[in-house]
Amino acid sequence: MSSRRLDRRQLMKVSIGGITAAYLTVPRGGFAPRASAQETAPLAYKGTVEFWDWEFLARQEAADALIAEWKTKYPDITIEYQVQPYEDAQTKLLTAATAGEGPPFANVHFNWRVDLQRAGVLVPYPDDLLNYDELISTPFNRDPNTGKLYTSTFSFYTDQVYFHLPLLEEQGIPVEQIPKTWDEYMKFCVQLTKRNGDRLEQAGWTFNHYYSREWLWATLIYQQGGFLYSEDGTQALWNSEEAVRALQFIQDVYYVHKVDDPESLTMFDAFGNRAAATYISHGYTASGWDTEYPEIAGQWGTATTPTFSGNPDPSWGLMVPEEGFCVFTTAEPEVQEVAFAFIKDLVGTDEARINWAIIANGPPDKVSLAADPKIKEAEQGNSITTQADTLPYRIAYGERPLEAEQVWRTMFDDVVLTKGDVKAVADAATEAMNAALASSGKQRLFTERSYKPPTA
Repeated sequence: MSSRRLDRRQLMKVSIGGITAAYLTVPRGGFAPRASAQETAPLAYKGTVEFWDWEFLARQEAADALIAEWKTKYPDITIEYQVQPYEDAQTKLLTAATAGEGPPFANVHFNWRVDLQRAGVLVPYPDDLLNYDELISTPFNRDPNTGKLYTSTFSFYTDQVYFHLPLLEEQGIPVEQIPKTWDEYMKFCVQLTKRNGDRLEQAGWTFNHYYSREWLWATLIYQQGGFLYSEDGTQALWNSEEAVRALQFIQDVYYVHKVDDPESLTMFDAFGNRAAATYISHGYTASGWDTEYPEIAGQWGTATTPTFSGNPDPSWGLMVPEEGFCVFTTAEPEVQEVAFAFIKDLVGTDEARINWAIIANGPPDKVSLAADPKIKEAEQGNSITTQADTLPYRIAYGERPLEAEQVWRTMFDDVVLTKGDVKAVADAATEAMNAALASSGKQRLFTERSYKPPTA
């Protein structure tokens, strides 16, 4: 078995939870030119405009290519592209922006954007910048108070099943028979689990990854018709019947079905070293396997996440957006104009959306583009297409409160590591989150209840 491990520091440099862009197999060279200098609308500003981002090699290459193109169109404008380590980017940007000292525009993670929007430091997107009506993201990116949008969306992520084809073949399981219901899926994972006494040799389902637990917990709640927050957005519902059942489900993976061990390898190490037959997580996790673990290249694939009934109603679960560029109010109007013009070139065409989907390994922000041949050719393990198949039945929860993660981490540690009483743990987490919601005095931008299934 290979002992190769994914670098944790590199993993955290990228998007949600992180996969290093050095592992991405995407077309090089950025985006094709969109317009000649003669066709370019004039911009009044002359000078340097700062643009902040965090380390993500594939996005950096795309941005660098557009900056070079821009220099031929706008020789009097310099885009100064500053890239931060991911682990520093949030603190540095939030501190600078709220102090009025930030850059004119920046890439902003969806976890951070709502607080900046609520603080009034973001400039709304111009009404004619993008064709908003054709974008999946518009309903939940639109501010319910102002009706404006303050960000863009590169692509989306949903949970899906990742499997090792040879490990299924050892058990005589065709890919087409990967179960669609949770009851059958657990039996499938038990069949794929190998133990030597008490020692786990092969996990049927590797689940040792915080973010995968968080996201699947939300998915399981939505699949039952539940929600994370009250309709008025003032209360967490983390101890509802649906939420408690979802938390019990996660505990049972370890202690009832015993298809993984909380003291065993982390998810990335287990799957990459063939010490696990399956895992369930978001699309970003797929991008590194063929390059970082060449011994499994072409030997893994994806399948849709099971549901309790085997059908997508009432929901297939959670989806999260990969955001997105924001412009700051501290910039002068002429500088804001430059920033929005650059953003339009980055994300405003179908070609750009397809490229971002490939770079991010998630469905693009336009339904009709998900089956584009370029995506089909570039994706590994059918990983973008599988996510896109479930996207119409997915719920975007909108704001992910910054206070929530630490509460959730404690909750999952109590349930998984110490096998705590699930209802008591859920009650404690709910109480802690509701105290945080009450003390913050913030109007939260939860969008989960705006979801309507296609069959409605």
